[in-house]
Amino acid sequence: MTLDSDSTESVLRGIRSDVALIVCVVFLISSNLMAQQRPLLTEDPRLIPEGDVVLENGLGYFERARFPVSGLGGDQLSALTGGVHFGLGSRAEFQITGTLHNFLWVNEGGTGRRNDWGDGVIATKIAIVTESGSLPDITFQPSIVLPNASNESGLGTDGTHFLGKVLIGKSVGPAYVFGNIGLGILDDAVRAAAQQDVLLYGLAAIVPVTGSTSLALEVNGLENFQSFPTLGGEDRAQARFGFRWQAFGLDWDAGVTAGLTDLDHRVGVVFGTTHSFSLR
Repeated sequence: MTLDSDSTESVLRGIRSDVALIVCVVFLISSNLMAQQRPLLTEDPRLIPEGDVVLENGLGYFERARFPVSGLGGDQLSALTGGVHFGLGSRAEFQITGTLHNFLWVNEGGTGRRNDWGDGVIATKIAIVTESGSLPDITFQPSIVLPNASNESGLGTDGTHFLGKVLIGKSVGPAYVFGNIGLGILDDAVRAAAQQDVLLYGLAAIVPVTGSTSLALEVNGLENFQSFPTLGGEDRAQARFGFRWQAFGLDWDAGVTAGLTDLDHRVGVVFGTTHSFSLR
Protein backbone atom coordinates (compact mmCIF):
# COMPACT_ATOMS: atom_id res chain seq x y z
CA MET A 1 0.00 0.00 0.00
CA THR A 2 1.37 3.44 -0.94
CA LEU A 3 1.49 5.95 1.94
CA ASP A 4 1.33 9.70 1.53
CA SER A 5 3.73 10.75 4.27
CA ASP A 6 5.87 9.68 7.20
CA SER A 7 3.15 10.79 9.61
CA THR A 8 0.59 8.57 7.89
CA GLU A 9 3.01 5.64 8.15
CA SER A 10 3.39 6.32 11.89
CA VAL A 11 -0.40 6.34 12.39
CA LEU A 12 -0.77 3.09 10.46
CA ARG A 13 1.93 1.43 12.56
CA GLY A 14 0.01 2.44 15.65
CA ILE A 15 -3.22 1.00 14.24
CA ARG A 16 -1.46 -2.28 13.41
CA SER A 17 -0.14 -2.51 16.98
CA ASP A 18 -3.59 -1.83 18.44
CA VAL A 19 -5.21 -4.47 16.24
CA ALA A 20 -2.58 -7.04 17.18
CA LEU A 21 -3.11 -6.27 20.88
CA ILE A 22 -6.89 -6.65 20.60
CA VAL A 23 -6.53 -9.97 18.79
CA CYS A 24 -4.18 -11.30 21.48
CA VAL A 25 -6.46 -10.18 24.32
CA VAL A 26 -9.51 -11.81 22.77
CA PHE A 27 -7.62 -15.05 22.25
CA LEU A 28 -6.64 -15.08 25.92
CA ILE A 29 -10.14 -14.47 27.30
CA SER A 30 -12.01 -16.73 24.86
CA SER A 31 -13.40 -20.07 25.99
CA ASN A 32 -15.67 -22.75 24.53
CA LEU A 33 -17.25 -22.75 21.09
CA MET A 34 -20.87 -21.60 20.79
CA ALA A 35 -21.15 -21.33 16.99
CA GLN A 36 -18.68 -21.92 14.20
CA GLN A 37 -18.57 -20.75 10.59
CA ARG A 38 -15.03 -21.77 9.64
CA PRO A 39 -13.70 -23.24 7.41
CA LEU A 40 -16.70 -22.57 5.15
CA LEU A 41 -17.61 -19.49 3.10
CA THR A 42 -21.31 -20.38 2.81
CA GLU A 43 -23.01 -18.65 5.73
CA ASP A 44 -24.71 -20.80 8.37
CA PRO A 45 -28.28 -19.46 8.89
CA ARG A 46 -28.26 -20.25 12.61
CA LEU A 47 -27.51 -17.37 15.00
CA ILE A 48 -25.21 -17.36 18.00
CA PRO A 49 -26.96 -16.90 21.37
CA GLU A 50 -27.81 -13.46 22.70
CA GLY A 51 -24.96 -11.86 24.61
CA ASP A 52 -22.28 -14.16 23.20
CA VAL A 53 -19.23 -13.13 21.18
CA VAL A 54 -17.57 -15.54 18.75
CA LEU A 55 -14.07 -14.88 17.45
CA GLU A 56 -12.79 -16.67 14.35
CA ASN A 57 -9.22 -16.47 13.14
CA GLY A 58 -7.08 -18.34 10.70
CA LEU A 59 -4.64 -18.51 7.81
CA GLY A 60 -5.04 -19.41 4.16
CA TYR A 61 -2.52 -20.27 1.46
CA PHE A 62 -3.66 -20.32 -2.19
CA GLU A 63 -1.61 -21.45 -5.16
CA ARG A 64 -1.96 -19.37 -8.37
CA ALA A 65 -4.35 -16.75 -6.98
CA ARG A 66 -5.34 -14.25 -9.66
CA PHE A 67 -6.33 -10.56 -9.58
CA PRO A 68 -7.80 -9.76 -13.02
CA VAL A 69 -8.05 -5.97 -12.57
CA SER A 70 -4.30 -5.57 -12.02
CA GLY A 71 -3.32 -8.64 -14.03
CA LEU A 72 -1.27 -10.00 -11.12
CA GLY A 73 -1.12 -13.64 -10.15
CA GLY A 74 0.88 -15.80 -7.80
CA ASP A 75 0.86 -17.62 -4.48
CA GLN A 76 -1.16 -15.82 -1.83
CA LEU A 77 -0.96 -15.98 1.96
CA SER A 78 -3.94 -14.53 3.85
CA ALA A 79 -3.10 -13.77 7.48
CA LEU A 80 -5.65 -13.37 10.30
CA THR A 81 -8.72 -14.23 8.25
CA GLY A 82 -11.89 -14.39 10.30
CA GLY A 83 -14.00 -12.01 12.31
CA VAL A 84 -16.01 -11.17 15.39
CA HIS A 85 -19.69 -12.11 15.72
CA PHE A 86 -22.00 -10.57 18.32
CA GLY A 87 -25.27 -12.17 19.41
CA LEU A 88 -27.69 -9.24 19.71
CA GLY A 89 -30.85 -11.16 20.51
CA SER A 90 -32.92 -14.17 19.57
CA ARG A 91 -33.29 -12.87 16.01
CA ALA A 92 -30.19 -10.78 15.28
CA GLU A 93 -26.44 -11.16 14.94
CA PHE A 94 -23.83 -8.53 14.01
CA GLN A 95 -20.58 -9.41 12.24
CA ILE A 96 -17.26 -7.76 11.41
CA THR A 97 -15.20 -10.06 9.20
CA GLY A 98 -12.39 -9.99 6.66
CA THR A 99 -8.66 -10.53 6.28
CA LEU A 100 -6.17 -8.41 8.19
CA HIS A 101 -3.40 -8.71 5.59
CA ASN A 102 -2.64 -10.44 2.27
CA PHE A 103 0.77 -11.31 0.82
CA LEU A 104 1.27 -12.22 -2.84
CA TRP A 105 4.43 -13.73 -4.32
CA VAL A 106 3.97 -12.60 -7.93
CA ASN A 107 4.70 -14.90 -10.86
CA GLU A 108 2.12 -13.57 -13.35
CA GLY A 109 1.93 -9.98 -14.57
CA GLY A 110 5.08 -8.95 -12.70
CA THR A 111 7.66 -10.06 -10.17
CA GLY A 112 8.46 -9.58 -6.50
CA ARG A 113 6.11 -9.55 -3.53
CA ARG A 114 3.01 -7.44 -2.93
CA ASN A 115 1.11 -7.00 0.31
CA ASP A 116 -1.91 -5.04 1.47
CA TRP A 117 -4.78 -5.00 3.92
CA GLY A 118 -7.69 -7.27 3.05
CA ASP A 119 -11.20 -5.97 2.42
CA GLY A 120 -13.48 -5.88 5.46
CA VAL A 121 -17.14 -6.87 5.68
CA ILE A 122 -19.82 -5.49 7.99
CA ALA A 123 -22.97 -7.63 8.10
CA THR A 124 -26.03 -8.57 10.08
CA LYS A 125 -28.01 -11.79 10.20
CA ILE A 126 -31.75 -11.48 10.83
CA ALA A 127 -33.68 -14.65 11.64
CA ILE A 128 -36.99 -14.93 9.80
CA VAL A 129 -37.94 -18.56 10.54
CA THR A 130 -36.38 -20.94 13.07
CA GLU A 131 -36.20 -24.64 12.26
CA SER A 132 -39.16 -26.52 13.69
CA GLY A 133 -40.70 -29.72 12.37
CA SER A 134 -40.75 -29.46 8.58
CA LEU A 135 -39.81 -25.77 8.61
CA PRO A 136 -36.17 -24.88 7.87
CA ASP A 137 -34.04 -22.08 9.30
CA ILE A 138 -34.46 -18.99 7.11
CA THR A 139 -32.27 -15.93 7.69
CA PHE A 140 -31.57 -12.73 5.77
CA GLN A 141 -28.03 -11.35 5.65
CA PRO A 142 -27.24 -7.88 4.23
CA SER A 143 -23.51 -7.05 3.98
CA ILE A 144 -21.27 -4.15 2.99
CA VAL A 145 -17.77 -4.90 1.67
CA LEU A 146 -15.35 -2.08 2.53
CA PRO A 147 -12.42 -1.26 0.17
CA ASN A 148 -9.46 -1.64 2.51
CA ALA A 149 -7.28 -3.22 -0.19
CA SER A 150 -6.11 -0.57 -2.67
CA ASN A 151 -5.66 -0.73 -6.42
CA GLU A 152 -2.12 0.66 -6.03
CA SER A 153 -0.99 -2.65 -4.54
CA GLY A 154 -2.75 -4.63 -7.26
CA LEU A 155 -4.60 -6.68 -4.62
CA GLY A 156 -7.73 -4.52 -4.41
CA THR A 157 -10.10 -2.45 -6.52
CA ASP A 158 -11.06 0.40 -4.14
CA GLY A 159 -14.70 -0.60 -4.62
CA THR A 160 -17.53 -0.74 -2.08
CA HIS A 161 -19.96 -3.61 -2.65
CA PHE A 162 -23.41 -4.51 -1.32
CA LEU A 163 -24.44 -8.13 -0.82
CA GLY A 164 -27.86 -9.40 0.16
CA LYS A 165 -28.42 -13.12 0.75
CA VAL A 166 -31.17 -15.43 1.99
CA LEU A 167 -29.76 -18.27 4.11
CA ILE A 168 -31.70 -21.54 4.37
CA GLY A 169 -30.76 -24.61 6.45
CA LYS A 170 -32.31 -27.87 7.64
CA SER A 171 -31.23 -30.79 9.77
CA VAL A 172 -31.09 -34.05 7.81
CA GLY A 173 -30.55 -36.81 10.31
CA PRO A 174 -27.36 -35.91 12.24
CA ALA A 175 -26.17 -33.62 9.43
CA TYR A 176 -27.03 -29.97 8.84
CA VAL A 177 -27.45 -28.91 5.20
CA PHE A 178 -27.67 -25.24 4.27
CA GLY A 179 -27.42 -22.90 1.32
CA ASN A 180 -27.23 -19.22 0.37
CA ILE A 181 -28.78 -17.39 -2.58
CA GLY A 182 -28.69 -13.66 -3.19
CA LEU A 183 -27.65 -10.61 -5.15
CA GLY A 184 -24.36 -8.76 -5.20
CA ILE A 185 -24.07 -5.17 -6.43
CA LEU A 186 -20.38 -4.60 -7.13
CA ASP A 187 -18.66 -1.32 -7.93
CA ASP A 188 -17.31 -1.60 -11.47
CA ALA A 189 -13.53 -1.60 -11.20
CA VAL A 190 -13.02 -0.28 -14.75
CA ARG A 191 -15.95 1.97 -15.70
CA ALA A 192 -16.87 5.05 -13.69
CA ALA A 193 -20.45 5.33 -12.36
CA ALA A 194 -21.16 1.70 -13.27
CA GLN A 195 -21.86 -1.52 -11.41
CA GLN A 196 -21.83 -5.28 -11.86
CA ASP A 197 -24.91 -7.23 -10.70
CA VAL A 198 -24.09 -10.83 -9.81
CA LEU A 199 -25.86 -13.87 -8.40
CA LEU A 200 -24.39 -15.18 -5.14
CA TYR A 201 -24.76 -18.84 -4.23
CA GLY A 202 -23.47 -21.48 -1.86
CA LEU A 203 -24.38 -25.01 -0.81
CA ALA A 204 -22.80 -26.65 2.23
CA ALA A 205 -23.17 -29.46 4.75
CA ILE A 206 -21.82 -30.20 8.22
CA VAL A 207 -21.74 -33.89 9.08
CA PRO A 208 -20.76 -35.13 12.58
CA VAL A 209 -18.12 -37.86 12.53
CA THR A 210 -17.57 -38.29 16.27
CA GLY A 211 -18.72 -36.40 19.33
CA SER A 212 -15.97 -33.81 18.89
CA THR A 213 -15.27 -33.96 15.14
CA SER A 214 -17.35 -33.02 12.10
CA LEU A 215 -16.90 -32.91 8.34
CA ALA A 216 -17.59 -29.65 6.47
CA LEU A 217 -17.93 -29.30 2.69
CA GLU A 218 -19.29 -26.75 0.24
CA VAL A 219 -19.42 -25.17 -3.19
CA ASN A 220 -19.54 -21.35 -3.14
CA GLY A 221 -19.32 -18.65 -5.77
CA LEU A 222 -20.89 -15.89 -7.84
CA GLU A 223 -22.33 -15.82 -11.36
CA ASN A 224 -22.38 -12.81 -13.67
CA PHE A 225 -24.94 -13.25 -16.45
CA GLN A 226 -23.40 -10.59 -18.69
CA SER A 227 -21.76 -12.05 -21.78
CA PHE A 228 -18.67 -9.86 -21.36
CA PRO A 229 -18.38 -8.59 -17.75
CA THR A 230 -15.69 -6.01 -17.04
CA LEU A 231 -12.57 -6.97 -15.10
CA GLY A 232 -13.34 -7.82 -11.49
CA GLY A 233 -16.93 -8.86 -12.20
CA GLU A 234 -16.26 -12.29 -13.70
CA ASP A 235 -17.71 -15.60 -12.50
CA ARG A 236 -15.96 -17.05 -9.45
CA ALA A 237 -16.41 -20.39 -7.69
CA GLN A 238 -14.57 -22.72 -5.36
CA ALA A 239 -15.09 -25.96 -3.47
CA ARG A 240 -13.96 -26.62 0.10
CA PHE A 241 -13.57 -29.81 2.11
CA GLY A 242 -12.49 -29.75 5.72
CA PHE A 243 -12.83 -30.89 9.30
CA ARG A 244 -13.65 -29.28 12.63
CA TRP A 245 -12.53 -30.75 15.92
CA GLN A 246 -12.05 -29.92 19.59
CA ALA A 247 -8.71 -30.35 21.32
CA PHE A 248 -6.82 -28.79 24.22
CA GLY A 249 -9.89 -26.76 25.16
CA LEU A 250 -9.98 -25.08 21.72
CA ASP A 251 -11.99 -25.54 18.53
CA TRP A 252 -9.93 -26.05 15.39
CA ASP A 253 -10.56 -26.32 11.68
CA ALA A 254 -8.55 -27.29 8.62
CA GLY A 255 -9.49 -27.72 5.00
CA VAL A 256 -8.46 -27.84 1.39
CA THR A 257 -9.96 -25.68 -1.33
CA ALA A 258 -9.95 -25.81 -5.12
CA GLY A 259 -10.89 -23.09 -7.61
CA LEU A 260 -13.57 -23.99 -10.15
CA THR A 261 -12.94 -21.22 -12.71
CA ASP A 262 -9.83 -20.08 -14.60
CA LEU A 263 -9.66 -16.93 -12.45
CA ASP A 264 -9.79 -18.75 -9.13
CA HIS A 265 -6.77 -20.17 -7.33
CA ARG A 266 -5.71 -23.67 -8.32
CA VAL A 267 -5.59 -25.27 -4.86
CA GLY A 268 -5.25 -24.00 -1.32
CA VAL A 269 -5.28 -24.87 2.36
CA VAL A 270 -6.98 -23.11 5.27
CA PHE A 271 -6.46 -23.50 9.00
CA GLY A 272 -7.91 -21.70 11.99
CA THR A 273 -9.57 -21.59 15.39
CA THR A 274 -12.89 -20.43 16.77
CA HIS A 275 -13.40 -19.16 20.33
CA SER A 276 -16.38 -17.74 22.16
CA PHE A 277 -17.21 -16.00 25.41
CA SER A 278 -20.24 -14.41 26.98
CA LEU A 279 -20.84 -10.76 27.83
CA ARG A 280 -23.76 -11.62 30.08
